[in-house]
Amino acid sequence: MRADLDENEGKKIGGGSGKTEKPLEAPNCGIATQAVYTGVISSFLYGYHLCNLNSCMDFIALHFEWCKSTVRADCLASAIDGGLINAILYLGAAAGALLVGRPFMVNSGARIQLLISDVFFVAGGLFGGLAIGIKGLLLSRLFSGIGLGISAISAPVYIAEVSPPECRGHYWCMFALCTCYEVCSCCCLLAAELVGLPQDPPDMGLTMRNDWWWRAILGLPCLLAGFQFFVFKYDLPVDSVTFLVRQGRMDEARTMLYKTYGRPPPDLETGLGDSNAAKLELKLKDLAVVAAEAGATRPITIIQALQDPFLRCSVVVGFFLASYQQLTGINALMAYSNTLFAQAGIPANSLTLASVLMCVANVLVSVLSTKLVDSLGRRTLLLWGSATQTLAMASMVYVVHMLPAESQGLMAFLFFSLFVVSWNYGLGAITWLWLSEIYPMEIRGQALSACGVIKWISCFFIVLIARFLNLHLSCVLFGAVSGIGLVGMWLWVLETKGCDIEDSPMTPRSERSTSILLGPGSNHASPNSNKHLRMMMSDEPPQQGPLYARVD
Repeated sequence: MRADLDENEGKKIGGGSGKTEKPLEAPNCGIATQAVYTGVISSFLYGYHLCNLNSCMDFIALHFEWCKSTVRADCLASAIDGGLINAILYLGAAAGALLVGRPFMVNSGARIQLLISDVFFVAGGLFGGLAIGIKGLLLSRLFSGIGLGISAISAPVYIAEVSPPECRGHYWCMFALCTCYEVCSCCCLLAAELVGLPQDPPDMGLTMRNDWWWRAILGLPCLLAGFQFFVFKYDLPVDSVTFLVRQGRMDEARTMLYKTYGRPPPDLETGLGDSNAAKLELKLKDLAVVAAEAGATRPITIIQALQDPFLRCSVVVGFFLASYQQLTGINALMAYSNTLFAQAGIPANSLTLASVLMCVANVLVSVLSTKLVDSLGRRTLLLWGSATQTLAMASMVYVVHMLPAESQGLMAFLFFSLFVVSWNYGLGAITWLWLSEIYPMEIRGQALSACGVIKWISCFFIVLIARFLNLHLSCVLFGAVSGIGLVGMWLWVLETKGCDIEDSPMTPRSERSTSILLGPGSNHASPNSNKHLRMMMSDEPPQQGPLYARVD
């Protein structure tokens, strides 16, 4: 169902009264904006956990004497233990992503999922800050990883659903601006590096400050997660209109839709009053139809979706993009950037500063990228970002082979910074926005959960392997994967800019009848589908003559 309403300013009411209506726009500081800013805390927690060990892992090794020394942290035992502590985060994240796809989590909605992730973040922070050995550190990273896996899926879905369509790209870039490699981006990475600055330089060994500051770094997420939990639970318990409609709570959905656009709900018994109110009612009716169609379908598994020609392409391409985002090595680069910079010749007392400056460059590019998502489009940014990543790593391979050692440090900083910022405005900012837009409601939760599992398993292996690679091999691996993925995106990724979230070019509703799972003759139609459809559509407003346009 689609309402053929003119959204342009100057549309007349009642066919010729001469009165004009302002275009339908959400207020800049309305309830959707407040909800998005609260959701951005999840993105900070996401990125912070991916980067917070970069500046303190050596001091943890010295504190627990993994190398049987308080001055040396570069032995094989330290590499293995440090690699496991870094990588187990991603196994936990895979478990969290798998958990998101369970029916009780899907039915609870994205906001409740974020609250659950906050509980795991708090537990992880407490275990990390109070750790007395490697077992405590592993448990800390595992719990934090579960929270990370949940929030990496739930936060993008929450922001996409709670944001008005005309603002979704802008709000998403606010999310990407504070997300570090789920979408991990610049501000949280910068904060994670800044938190490590008070530590003394690594070449000074285990000073009094270095002996305890890592506990503060690992425990900081408790405060942020606790704050978000309080706001989402008590101060701003805002569920999306899509979720409320899906739950059959139409009165609450109508109230929230009007609040999103800064308008009071109309009295349906006395009439809607203006064309903008009619547009909102038609938006609500469209959501009700989509929800009814989803509710009239039995649960669809990913295996079944792969067997349906209508859904197969979107599922496979989603898996490809989710794995490609991590196999480019972005998390490994950020987790071990100090080590790679040291191999390139940057002095020990400047390693963390180099990582901070790389993040500052990332922040500046991210601010610019907020203007590009809806102007250039998702596909364009993905292609340009991946092409630039490939070029940056190819240049680094040349630097390692051809330039003298004293020149490699500066060039490593420049090309690593180029790699990070290009990932941020491409794969970082776009991947999960694009994935949240391509799946129909019937499989969105299951598909995003599966994509999350694939993403984090890919990340686990690349981070663990990269721990044992030198500078040259790391650049070769990251550059080769970036180049191969660039070709795959050029072949398979379609543009979704301006598309309705329930009518993606990957799964257009006009071709839904060809689906063996979603088509009219589907065996997955629920026996109560007609009853469910009538229930969802029973709460529709009375029509007000010319205020309503034709509805197909």
